[in-house]
Amino acid sequence: MVGTGVFTTLGFQVVEIKSSFTLIFAWLLGGIIAACGALSYGELAASMPQSGGEYHFLTRIFHPLLGFVAGWVSVTVGFSAPIALAAMALGRYAATFTPLSPMLTAITAILIVTLFHIYDVRIGRVFQVVTTLLKLGVVIFFCIVGLSIPPVKELSLLPTTHSFDELFTPAFAVSLIYVSYAFSGWNAATYVASEVKHPQRTIPRALFHGVGLVTICYILLNYVFLRTVALEDLAGRIEVGALSAAYMFDKEGAVVINLMLCLLLISTISAMVLAGPRVLQRIGKDFSALHPLAKRTHRGAPLRAVLFQQI
Repeated sequence: MVGTGVFTTLGFQVVEIKSSFTLIFAWLLGGIIAACGALSYGELAASMPQSGGEYHFLTRIFHPLLGFVAGWVSVTVGFSAPIALAAMALGRYAATFTPLSPMLTAITAILIVTLFHIYDVRIGRVFQVVTTLLKLGVVIFFCIVGLSIPPVKELSLLPTTHSFDELFTPAFAVSLIYVSYAFSGWNAATYVASEVKHPQRTIPRALFHGVGLVTICYILLNYVFLRTVALEDLAGRIEVGALSAAYMFDKEGAVVINLMLCLLLISTISAMVLAGPRVLQRIGKDFSALHPLAKRTHRGAPLRAVLFQQI
């Protein structure tokens, strides 16, 4: 879940929304909406503990054709496109401390992560766990430092008449679209349900607790961004994390933070390379014409499904 969204969207939100209360409330509301989805998916995963996410649920509940369409939309729009976006953001951050082209960096990152997941399922799992722990460490460190230094401007999170008015504007509705994108991935555990021990218990807990933890992190991160970057400097900018790091640290420190943000985005890419092919694999099991996608290597990796998604 934690990837490009939270580090890139605030700049677009502040173009028309100026109240700190409204901005933070949007992220809280996004977490509540994601939690509702997590509760629903948790019930579905507990009653139908198989991999595939929406494809599996819609196929079993409604009709295989509906599930098939949803599955392909999930693979292309839900995984392939966000992988590209995360890699592009990684390239932008890496360009702040390397002479490499952002596009070259993005492509290289995707290729390297793919290699981890096509060889051995255990290696892919360890890689994902390690990068996720690094990502969580980056977020916690970023928040601690950001909350411990003086702000560029004193913030008030108390609601005002103006902030309440902003809640009912088209700008706030558009802002929620950005927030919803940042929360995408809350349902990822359902894509690997078949590979989880005790899925009836584990999947619902993973979904709900994951959303809760990420909501807290998102609120703290955005509060730190608002404390460390002036609104006029944030407006329209995509590299929000880099701007915040530049204020919190000296030039060398900002480079280190940008490197850490690149590691964070690698974890995001890895998570989608891990989850997406499980949908293709499930489709391959149900449709004989696509059966080659269901095959795994002798080490358990869904090689063909991973390569098909990356292509």
